[in-house]
Order: sequence, then C-alpha cells, then structure tokens
Amino acid sequence: MRLSTLIISCFTSVAVNAQSGSDSLRMDSVMHNLPEVYVRGERPVARVGGSKITYDLPRLIEKRGIDNAYDAVKQLPGVVEMDDRLSLGGMGETTIILDGRVNTMTAEEMMSLLKRIPASRIEKAEVMYNAPAKMQVRGAVINVLLKQKTDDDSPLQGEAYLKWAQSHQAGFGERANLLYNRGKFSLDFMYQHSHGDDFSRTDEFSHHRLDDGSVHDIVTEETNRSNGYSHDYRIGADWLFSEKHRLGIVYNGEYGSKKVNQSMSGNVLGSMNIRHKTWLHNLAIDYQTAFGLKTGAEMTYYDNPEEQFLNSKLPTGALNYHVNNEQRVNRLKFFISQEHALKDNLNINYGAIYTSSTNNSRQEYRSLTSTTGHSPTSSYTRQSEDVVNVYAGFGMNCGKKLMLDASLAAEYYHSRNWNRWNIYPTLNITYLPRQGHVLQLGVSNNRYYPNYWAMTNFVTYSNGGYNEITGNPGLRPMKDYRLQLVYVLHSKYQFLAWLKHSDDHFTQSPYQRHDRLTVSYQHLNSDFQQQIGTQAVVPFKAGNRLDARLTLVGVWQRDKASRFHDLSFDRNIFFGMAGINSTVTLSAKPDITVSIDGMIRSKAIQTTYDLPASGNLDIGARWQFMNKRAILSLYCNDIFETSKINPRIDFMGQNLKMNFSCYREFGLSFTYRFGGYKEKKHEAVDKTRF
Repeated sequence: MRLSTLIISCFTSVAVNAQSGSDSLRMDSVMHNLPEVYVRGERPVARVGGSKITYDLPRLIEKRGIDNAYDAVKQLPGVVEMDDRLSLGGMGETTIILDGRVNTMTAEEMMSLLKRIPASRIEKAEVMYNAPAKMQVRGAVINVLLKQKTDDDSPLQGEAYLKWAQSHQAGFGERANLLYNRGKFSLDFMYQHSHGDDFSRTDEFSHHRLDDGSVHDIVTEETNRSNGYSHDYRIGADWLFSEKHRLGIVYNGEYGSKKVNQSMSGNVLGSMNIRHKTWLHNLAIDYQTAFGLKTGAEMTYYDNPEEQFLNSKLPTGALNYHVNNEQRVNRLKFFISQEHALKDNLNINYGAIYTSSTNNSRQEYRSLTSTTGHSPTSSYTRQSEDVVNVYAGFGMNCGKKLMLDASLAAEYYHSRNWNRWNIYPTLNITYLPRQGHVLQLGVSNNRYYPNYWAMTNFVTYSNGGYNEITGNPGLRPMKDYRLQLVYVLHSKYQFLAWLKHSDDHFTQSPYQRHDRLTVSYQHLNSDFQQQIGTQAVVPFKAGNRLDARLTLVGVWQRDKASRFHDLSFDRNIFFGMAGINSTVTLSAKPDITVSIDGMIRSKAIQTTYDLPASGNLDIGARWQFMNKRAILSLYCNDIFETSKINPRIDFMGQNLKMNFSCYREFGLSFTYRFGGYKEKKHEAVDKTRF
C-alpha cells in the first residue's frame, strides 16, 4: 500500500450576492441552468448555483508554474492528493469529468489524461460535494470546463510542450495539440509521447509465525528497474447547427509498452522479468438539442497482455515459472436525458442510462516448477455486467436565500455474482444567511463495486514469490452513506464537515499465513469504516508579493472487521494534516513567480496497517515571456525525500515492516503557444474497474 503526497489547494477571497436569471456558462445539456448566486470579492473567482460552486480556475493558477490540468485542479479549495488520486477533502472517491460529461476512464487513466491537457485549456471548474442524479455519477464531482472559442479568428492554433523530469532516473514527455475551427465545424487533435526509465526499491522485514511453532525472520530487498513508452492520441469533431444544438464524435486511443526487471536479495534470491502492453480504443458520439434533449453512445475496447518470468529461491524451496496474464474488456454505453425549464425558478430533469460490459481475463502457465509445497494453476474467467439506471430530479430557488436540488435514481445491476435493484436519493440545500456567507448541506448514498481483477481467482506473485496477490470472487460491493456541510465565512474562509459510514468496506491488505511461509495480499470486506472529519481553508496575503493558503484537516476514523482471515479488529484513530500553498511574485516585468508548497500529516491507520507520519516540501519557479506565448518552468519536488509512507503491522501476531524508496525530483518544462491556441474538449474512456 502506497500513499503519496497530499497537496493542499488554495482558496481566493469571495463575497456573495443573490441573482436570478439563466446561467451564462456553456454547459452540457444534462446540467440545466438554475438561477445562480454570484460569489464576488476582490476578484470574481467563484459563484454558487444549486449544488455546485463554480471557480474561475485560471485566476487561481495564473501566477503559478502549472502547465497541465491535473496540477491546476489541485489548486481548487479543499482538493487533496493521495496515492496519485485527487479528492475533495476527506470525501474519498471523487469523480473528475470534462464539460459535464461523465468520462469512461479509471481514476488512474483520468489522472493521466489531466496531466496531458494543457492548463491553458481550462475555462473554469465546478465543484459538487454531492452530485445530483442528472450528472450520471454519484458522490463528490469536479467538473472541468474547457475553453471552446479562440480569442481571435485564427483557423489553426496549437501548443507544443517539452518536459524533462529527473528523480533516480530520467523521464521525458513531448506533447502537441492542434485545433481547426471554421464556421460551425471544428476539428481537434492531441498527441503525447511519454518515455523514460524508472527505479525503485522496497525493503521488507517479516517476523513470520507458523502453526508448527516455528518462527521465521524474512528480510528481503526488491529492486525494480523499468523502462517504457506510451503513445496517447485523440481526434474529435463537432458540428454546431445552432446554439445548444450539436453533434460530436470523438476517437481516443492509447498504446503503451513497459519492461520491468526485478531482482530479489536477502532470504529470497531471484529475479523476475515482466513485459506488458496496453491497447485502448474508444469511440463516442453524442447529440444534443436546443430543447434540452441529449442522447449518446460509447464503445470501448481495452486489452492488457502481460508476460512474466520468475526464477527464485525461497526458504521453503524454489519457484520458477513462465506465465501469460491478460485482461480484455469490451464495453457499451447508451444514454438519453431531458430537462425542462419551468416558471417560478423551477426545472425538472429525467433520463436513463444503460451500460453493458464483458471482461475476459486469463492466467496461463506455460511452464512451472515449484518445490515450495504450493503450485499455482492456469485459470480463465469471463464476467458480464448489465446496468440500467433511471432517474428523475428537480431544482428550484425559494426566494433569494434558499436553493433546493433533489433527485432519485433507481438502478438495476445484473451479473453472475449480483442481481439486484438499488435506490439512490440525493438532496442538496444551499442557504445564504447574509451577504458573504454560504451554507450548503448534502445527503446521499452510493455503492462501489470492486474492479474486475480483484474478483478473479487468480494468483500473482511479487518479492520472489514470498508475496501472493490473490483474487476474491466472493467480494461484495461497498455501501456508502454521507452527510456533509460546507460553509463559506466572511467571503474568504471555507469550512467543511462530513460524516461517512461505509458498510462492507473493502481494501487490499497483507496477511501472514499460518499454514505456509507466504504473505497474502487480498481484497476483503470488513464490517464497516466510519469517518468524522473537518477541513478549514484559510487564505492570506502580504501586499502584492505573497498569496498563500493554509489548509487544516482533522479526521476521526474507525475500522471494524469481525472476520479478517482468522483475526478480527476494531481500531480507531484521530489524525490530522496541515499544508500551505503559496506564490511569491519576484518580478512583474519580466514575469517571474516562485511557488512554495508544504504538507505534514500525523500517523494514521488502514485495516491492520499503522501508517507513520509523513510530509513534503516542493518549490517551483515560472518565467513567462514572448508576450505570454512561452513559459519556462523549473521545479524540485519532495526536497527532503519524506513523502513516502512506510507502513507497519504489529497486530495480534502479525509483524511486517516495509520501506519504500523515496527520491526528490527535479523537472524542467517549456511550453510554446501559437495562433492564439485555445484547445477543444476531449472525451475520456471508462476503465474504472479494469
């Protein structure tokens, strides 16, 4: 289990005024324009409407050395980064979408896509702590709206980008974006090439007790050296027949290859070679009308073959094999939705979504020699799912101080393991007690399904075969219930409080088996996980030079499992985080700024894990020149090499320690824009559970 740096975001001073009328923002038709409440202050950076808070994200990042949408989204108030994923405070799973359209990508693929999108594309961002059903997604949502029009009449515009990043090894990236726009037709193209080497080391100490009374101290060092490349490309076309009447077609493709060489020393001696490739093809079409109707379809093909060679010597014997693993997924999605704007500041919305997916996974051993007393076997699984979701909702303004947004979704889920109906109610209440104050209450529930590979009966190996990653065909979905309260005080300070209860909570955790000398990693359901948390975002300035944000987070967490293999646990802890995010303007002409970000976090828990305290300090500089067409950025992340969390387990006879390598990273990037480039929107591809 690895948790990466928490990066604290910023919040700009705001004030509140009530206003009715239709929203002037360009949005997807599934998001009807409620009368809004504008949030204004020193600079108009945000406004509140219904269940969303809209931020002028370009203003939040204008003085920072940020060159991609991923780093830009991290600057939103309350957004934190953990394990290379972004979330709103302690809200856990947060979905990021583009232009109001639910993307069809895994969280990892969405993060990768955001890192490829230039920050200059972003027009604004909408934050929803509790998304209504019309968004076609549940829970916390960040909707990134991309610019659609250029500042001049240039028919062809673009951007070129180069990056070098050096930690233990060097990585490189080249990106090109083009947009052609003529009349009612537009065509956009994106290509990125990423390549380079990587290096990591994991030291593990295991004090392992067996049923026969013997005790084994297993000390290992696993070194990973890898190199690879990826090609990401996208082409899209839009026909705008009239305002809000549009036909869009997008193809998204991905091809990548990676080679990993592992060597093990200590009580386990050996080597493993891994070769894997990735293919992704996605085609999406959507059509929307001026009277609120929208329909669309999407087709996805994903293939991830992998070949492994392992030769190792363990205290219990030798394990040598050649195995082919593969996951191939086909997915179809169709949807239709309708919205009606009625009088008296009322709108209603309803729709239906159908999703069908088939996952074919195989594990085929070409050769196998084992003297450890345990031999893996070849296996094949086919998993099919069909999901039908129908929903209805409404939004209304009750005067100038109160806004309601409610919806109800009914979802039928069918697969070999589950066949059931689920009901998902959502309620958001926004209240404006007086100017400069916003109070927003949200209530919702959700259900999370495990990824496909976690539900197979496959076994894969690491650490020379001492560690086994085992699937769990009996894994149950997780049921999540949430209550959150957001408060903006005196137009400047943001406070968030939440209560979350998750039944059948699942996560992957290690377990030292008693019957044989093996550490098993497997997703298991616990009874529940509970959280009570608070977050405060406090901005402050010092003249025209310093602009900073302080974020404080406090969380009480309880994890309970009546059955975790042959153990049980009921653990709780209070942990806290504090971070600062600051920008210093060194010079206006030339345009040079420096950013300094830091974070510290106290120790925490996860199932039987104890997670020690961690922190990081990052610094970066940005120089903008050539009439703002060229940007040169230099950075150094994790200066003191303290961001990695090295988990420990010392619980009811389980004794395991892990240390992950940690290296500071230096980086240099150059961006050049030509033709007044403002890039088009890009669709994403759902690989949520691949």
